[in-house]
Amino acid sequence: MLTNKNIILLGGTGTLGQATLELLLKEDIHSVRIYARHEHTMHLLRQKYGEHSKIRYIIGDIGNKEILSRAMENIDTCFNFAALKHVWTCESQPLEALKTNVIGVQNAIDCAIERNIKTFVQMSTDKAVNAINTYGKTKALAEDLVLNAPLYQGNNRTKFIVCRSGNILGSSGSVLEIWSEQQKQGLPLTVTDLNATRYGASKEQIAKAILKAATSNLSGLIVLGMKRYSIKELLAQFGDCEIVETGLKPFEKMDEQLFREGEKFTLMEVDEK
Repeated sequence: MLTNKNIILLGGTGTLGQATLELLLKEDIHSVRIYARHEHTMHLLRQKYGEHSKIRYIIGDIGNKEILSRAMENIDTCFNFAALKHVWTCESQPLEALKTNVIGVQNAIDCAIERNIKTFVQMSTDKAVNAINTYGKTKALAEDLVLNAPLYQGNNRTKFIVCRSGNILGSSGSVLEIWSEQQKQGLPLTVTDLNATRYGASKEQIAKAILKAATSNLSGLIVLGMKRYSIKELLAQFGDCEIVETGLKPFEKMDEQLFREGEKFTLMEVDEK
């Protein structure tokens, strides 16, 4: 279903965007546009792939609807990975989180409808479930915007999908990256609570599941089923090392959840291979 299609990856220079790009380039697509506001990560991506015949690099912010609309012209499938993702950043600058994670998403929805895009995929997080922090609340609002878009899209027939995932293990700024750096420096590994649990999978596993969802007949909320890890389990791969427990912050949960009780969704298991 991706054959000869034009695809855009909003926030495409991030961990998941790049993993998705790698998979797309193995398919017989017509083109893929990488749309992101970070010049440095775009530069690094361009160095990696060079002037690839199927890739177009576009610097832009999803907050700028005019530029976004131009970038989405003649697109068949849109994946939105653009977001402020770090919990502390969103807590300290909630207005910026709102601009990107909510208003930016509405901009992307509007452009998808205007451009008559066939499939729109919004990436979400388990932190949107019973949210207790700004990041989770903005992502929950973004989910609502996407899931309710079919109610007002008129004659347009864009298929709207929300893919809700757990953590991307080893992504930029993730706890695994932080622990690796602490271990390299000979520092103790800082842990919120050894008994806390999180859902997670690799970037490759999640990207495969997203493409599967996008090319299926499904629409609406798709929850990516994945393994639940305890912090203690994740730490095991670092061997015998000093650990310092810092305690959970007010905006952190002991246990994340992939869905709410009574919520309607389709469960799509993430391939563990």
